[in-house]
Amino acid sequence: MYDGLTEAEFTEHFMPRIAVPDHETWLALDFAASAAVRERLRHRRNERYGPGPLQLIDLFPAQSPKSPILVYIHGGYWRALSKDYYGFIAEPLVAAGAAVAMIEYDLCPAVTLSTVVEQVAASVAWVRRNADALNGDPDRCVLAGNSAGAHLAAMMLSRDWNELGGAGFIKGAVLVTGIYDLAPIPHIQVREDVTLTPETIASLSPLRLELRVPVPALVAVGGDEPALWIDQSRRYHAKLESAGVESELMIVPGHHHFSITRGLGDATDPLFRGMTRLLQR
Repeated sequence: MYDGLTEAEFTEHFMPRIAVPDHETWLALDFAASAAVRERLRHRRNERYGPGPLQLIDLFPAQSPKSPILVYIHGGYWRALSKDYYGFIAEPLVAAGAAVAMIEYDLCPAVTLSTVVEQVAASVAWVRRNADALNGDPDRCVLAGNSAGAHLAAMMLSRDWNELGGAGFIKGAVLVTGIYDLAPIPHIQVREDVTLTPETIASLSPLRLELRVPVPALVAVGGDEPALWIDQSRRYHAKLESAGVESELMIVPGHHHFSITRGLGDATDPLFRGMTRLLQR
């Protein structure tokens, strides 16, 4: 569907840091807010789930045993950022009765994107096995992520999870400003770090894969984001609905790629309320 687009047009639609010139200001505020939450909130930092240098998890336990668990996967186009930018979402989630696991993973180009996907799957399995450390219910996990993290969460919905006896423990997905068809990647600067072939584009694009975990989903994107970026969320939402999955598409007016995630840390925001509805099911 991208035939005829110029390199400049690919960049316009699929490079959020260019679309939002003051993105560094937004990210700095998120980083500071997350550090402040870690000062206030009881947690276990940098638990290791694998041998890679960044295979780490921050655990924010629930207040009561057997609580639902939100597993959060950070964005950064698989090559930047970390869980330390998004810890601010934990405080209102714990107050709402959930546990939170903030996932980190090794970054491209030190590893391939296929390896990143496998690391995220390993982190989800680790969280389920260690749910007691979170005061969590191992059979009530909701996957969430922003940007590349939303892509990785969607990839988890295309696994069979046989190693864990099936995917019944996954109860929902919150996919925020994600990319689900990787066809644009070879046409933008990200290709310098994330090397893809036609075969890996097909095998790593949730829009092209069988949906194996048909759980309720919230698919959100900023109303001020570029049209073709928004279209990726529309198409993934349509894929879910065509598979008979309950999916809510939320195009949030007045928000861009770096502002929309703020709603995940605001108990009064419709995005947060949608997330907690999935956790409380």
